[in-house]
Amino acid sequence: MDADLNHAAALLASARKSGRLHELTGQLGKDFLRAGLPPFPATGDREGEPTDADLARLLQERLYRLLMENFDGYLNLMYAVDVPQRIFRELRITDAVEVARQMTAVVIAREWQKVQLRAGLEPDH
Repeated sequence: MDADLNHAAALLASARKSGRLHELTGQLGKDFLRAGLPPFPATGDREGEPTDADLARLLQERLYRLLMENFDGYLNLMYAVDVPQRIFRELRITDAVEVARQMTAVVIAREWQKVQLRAGLEPDH
């Protein structure tokens, strides 16, 4: 797993450790629905509860498919998640796989920040 996915998995592990992973995945699901997309993580994707690394990979796969097959849906999701425009300017663009990998960490970080703020916690940086 590369640095971006390691970072995403670490954020998910932090959410799990704090007992707020369900809130984080719930926030992801809400923002997918707000963007007019099927929720994430989709129920029935895997048997049992996926690991943090599995969740990061599932999100990366989902973002990749959106980039390749439904770019409007991808943009709607980025708007729903509230990804700052400066992030798009800072992307290292080589191909869609790399963009999906980088954006996985960005999306999880932003969603985790939302959960922390809502809970009255100091956000991780």
